[in-house]
Amino acid sequence: MADLTSAGQGGISSRFPLRRILLPLGIGLGFSGFLLYQDIRQSGDEMWRALQALARPEERTVLWLILAVAMVLLRDLAYMLQLRLLSERRLSWRAVVEIVLLWDFFAAVSPSILGGAAVAVFMLTRERIGIGRSTAIVFTTVLFDEIFYLLMVPLGLWMAGYEAVFRPLQLIHHPWLTVGMQTAFWSAYGLIAAYVALLGASLFVWPQSVNRALRWLFMVPWLKRWRRWGLRTARDLLITSVALRRRTTGWWLRIWGVTALAWLARYGVLNCLLAAFAAGPFGWSEHALAFARQAALFIVMVLSPTPGSAGVAEAGFALMFADLVAPGLVIPLALLWRMLSYYPYLFVGVPVMSRWLQRVYGTGKG
Repeated sequence: MADLTSAGQGGISSRFPLRRILLPLGIGLGFSGFLLYQDIRQSGDEMWRALQALARPEERTVLWLILAVAMVLLRDLAYMLQLRLLSERRLSWRAVVEIVLLWDFFAAVSPSILGGAAVAVFMLTRERIGIGRSTAIVFTTVLFDEIFYLLMVPLGLWMAGYEAVFRPLQLIHHPWLTVGMQTAFWSAYGLIAAYVALLGASLFVWPQSVNRALRWLFMVPWLKRWRRWGLRTARDLLITSVALRRRTTGWWLRIWGVTALAWLARYGVLNCLLAAFAAGPFGWSEHALAFARQAALFIVMVLSPTPGSAGVAEAGFALMFADLVAPGLVIPLALLWRMLSYYPYLFVGVPVMSRWLQRVYGTGKG
């Protein structure tokens, strides 16, 4: 964040040239193309018949597709409302819209494990939000997102059952690979849980002690490469702790409510698409199963090293939801899901960033 701040206008625009946008687009579409090619080789006739049937969509299909688009809009609206609440309405609605869209854009072109948090802090400070409040806003958003990840997995397993959620892994027909993938999933879940525990302790339980521990840790010689980042993070956590401890229970409940609404809408996009193109009846039990499998898939996606989980998301969809989709539509539906929930942010990011830079710096350059 400090690098971006010191670099000013050029710092935020020059770090995201065209290749940074084309990379996740190429990975996602390239991997989807490979999966589509394999699917055509194995079941090309089924895919052709399924696509022909879509030329005469049923009323049910059209309604579910409209609802899927509504879920995309609801998700963004919920995050905008969350940002308005976190900023205590100091941000205008125009600023909120631009920051949310740019946050999603930077998350889409960065490795999922990094996201767009650092750039979000920078944008908030340029909106005349103090550094303490800006870091508090971003850390609160990240904390609530991670808590949602953690809570939805056991809830999904309770609703659908462990065996049903991980049944697609049995189709791999390699027991060691099945066990390895489940081990990787639970390892990722454990890492997120550890991160949430550390973040919670840093903000609410032992802020001073964690601050001293982090400062001591990053003074170790072999961590010199990350010292600047570590010391800055320790400082930001302490600032955030002071800002958040004054909040009331009602304030926390409101923030949690809009966070949950945003994530339920995000899950709802895929549930609506599955219901639109389901292989059979799609009732409450199928919705619960799709919800539970998404909870598992997002745990893997959040730790993906690729920009915006490109490739990982498409492959995960093909693996986890093939048994819920009409034959021949698995890969086309995976592409449709990403076209609704991911690719738009790649395309709107550059024009929105141009307008934001013009507004906060008073120039159209960059």
